[in-house]
Amino acid sequence: MIKPKKIPVIFLLLAVGSIVFWWYQQRNRPVEQDSSYQREMPVIAVQAVVSAIRDSIAVTGTAEAFRDVEIFSETRGLVRKVQVEVGDRKAAGAVLYIVDDELQRTLFEKAEASFEKAALDNVRYENLHREGAVALSALESVRLKREEAEADMIEARRNLRNTRIKTPVSGTVTEKIVDEGEMVQPGMRVANLVDLSRLRITFFLSEKEVSTILPGYPVRVISDQHPGKTLKGRVSSISGKAGMDRSYAAEAVLRNSTDFPLRAGMFVRVILSGEESREALMIPRTALAGSIMNPEVYVVHKGVARLRQIAAGKEYGDMLEILQGVAAGELVVTSGQHELRDGMKVRLVPQKKTESVR
Repeated sequence: MIKPKKIPVIFLLLAVGSIVFWWYQQRNRPVEQDSSYQREMPVIAVQAVVSAIRDSIAVTGTAEAFRDVEIFSETRGLVRKVQVEVGDRKAAGAVLYIVDDELQRTLFEKAEASFEKAALDNVRYENLHREGAVALSALESVRLKREEAEADMIEARRNLRNTRIKTPVSGTVTEKIVDEGEMVQPGMRVANLVDLSRLRITFFLSEKEVSTILPGYPVRVISDQHPGKTLKGRVSSISGKAGMDRSYAAEAVLRNSTDFPLRAGMFVRVILSGEESREALMIPRTALAGSIMNPEVYVVHKGVARLRQIAAGKEYGDMLEILQGVAAGELVVTSGQHELRDGMKVRLVPQKKTESVR
């Protein structure tokens, strides 16, 4: 018969033995893998291919007039006649305003008469000096008066011409500031004119884009106002200093169309495309498992999907340039990758079959 004092000891020994036996069993049991690694995950995969591409950048720009000219009065007087209206097309040298010229014409005629008299005096003194009748100092004094009279006449002629306010360049009038009967003063702005025969297209490039674009680079310009129509030109300048948003101002010059002209201030789409193509390794944009900032793709090798870090280049529509991480001909998963984990077995599904199921 077991003594009552020994019963607790026996139960303690049995408990310890059970624990030791369970631990031994657990240690020797093979580790079961996740069931997801055992089954084959159906995916769609395509080969990474080398394609000929032409680098292009599309940005938004603004069309500006090649010349935007402010026209100022150089004379003082009353406007007698106005020969301009907003929207008029004017050639260089065309008269826009006629200012009262009575005073300026009188001053010019007086200066012209003074010059003619000084010129005659100069001829007479030249003859007298050759005969020895007058001293050289007297001849020089007459020559000086002739030159002063000529300068006064030139100034008076210029002032008379300034009573016809003209446009210095060809273009379209966008603003008429004074009307007939109003007074103008020297330096007063009287009109604005823009030359739209050529356009300046201003746009901005990022730090990455500006390193590949140089002056002379070809550009194509399209506008929503004229669908299907394209203007061509070249980059004329790129700023050497970035703005507050870290972008660089650039400008392209091109000839405006007479059939579908662009106007100053219009928004346009600027496409910068290289003249020469190059080869690049491409995969579908849908193959990305991570973000574009941390790009990763699943590469299928011998029925197993392996997650790889890649270096991505530019995007070309729905294709992505690969700089590093994938070799030409390797299979990259384009559908089903969001259910994958590194090392999982996969089963390739034809793309057409998947689309028919959908």
